[in-house]
Amino acid sequence: TSTGSAQGRKDFANKTTDFAVSDIGYLGRDTLTGDADVPCTNPNDIPPNGSSCRQYAYLPIVAGGTSFPYQIKVAGKKVRNLRLSGQTLAKIFTNQITNWNDAAITADNNGRKLPNIPIIPVVHSEGSGSTAQFTRYLNKMYPNIWQPFFGQSGSTEYFPRKGSAIAQNGSDGVINFLTSSAANGAIGYDEYSYALAKNYPVVKLQNAAGYFALPTQYNVAVALTQAKINMDKTSPDYLLQNLDGVYTYNDKRTYPLSSYSYMIIPTSSGDSRMTTGKRQTLADYLYYSICQGQAEMGPIGYSPLPINLVQASFDQTAKLKVADPNVDLTKRNVTTCNNPTFVP
Repeated sequence: TSTGSAQGRKDFANKTTDFAVSDIGYLGRDTLTGDADVPCTNPNDIPPNGSSCRQYAYLPIVAGGTSFPYQIKVAGKKVRNLRLSGQTLAKIFTNQITNWNDAAITADNNGRKLPNIPIIPVVHSEGSGSTAQFTRYLNKMYPNIWQPFFGQSGSTEYFPRKGSAIAQNGSDGVINFLTSSAANGAIGYDEYSYALAKNYPVVKLQNAAGYFALPTQYNVAVALTQAKINMDKTSPDYLLQNLDGVYTYNDKRTYPLSSYSYMIIPTSSGDSRMTTGKRQTLADYLYYSICQGQAEMGPIGYSPLPINLVQASFDQTAKLKVADPNVDLTKRNVTTCNNPTFVP
């Protein structure tokens, strides 16, 4: 389901799904509702050992860029080469820049002035991983713009809808509005794959080196060489990412808003939803996903995992066999892995 990362984590906690996918890990508390955001049906339990807490592991499955698709028509033709700095983008989504003929946008585009068209910011209405990634970037790089608008410091999965902004549910909802006939002047944010599938332009975002880059698989891969991965295997946040260095990396090939997405898998031998058959199917699917399946990622707007995270994902998959010795992981390792980023 495309109901967003927040709902995905909640469904896993409530044991309505066998596994989940999320752009970020459990936060402890939902920033909008105040509800517990932990893998427990009883919010008073302390994970991972509370009586209602579901034991789990994070497992990187893909990299990608948070992109900014837009629709600007001039004389009936779509603009397809829009360039924006991070600061200009921050001001657009905090309602400080409201028209496409603004001087800051003109400056970003080598003096080429766009027509007098009101800007329509399009945000996610649900708890979205894309929102979390975008607002983390805004909070880190442009706190003086973001924090007065948000009313506090920090990131959020729920973008504040203010002014002329329009909220749409899910990535499909955002891209469907942006590509509609009524959306001239609109700009939103989504995973790059959604714009690519619709053949819609996305913003070339300025990086720390001063270059304007697209969220291609290569620019994302270069950027994420600077991601700091939690490698403490005793930590509940093992393998989660810190992207501060990604935002500021001064290689001209980087796309600053690059990140990883995670599968959340159940690791307890007593998990009431899981059987040997389910664990085996999940292990087989993960093997395909992090190996030969990664070759499919680039053409649809994502970026393959590097070998260090593939190895870490294998280590996490092994927890399915720890939970159930009948799970067969024979020949499921990096030596048999046809991931395009490395030679087995």
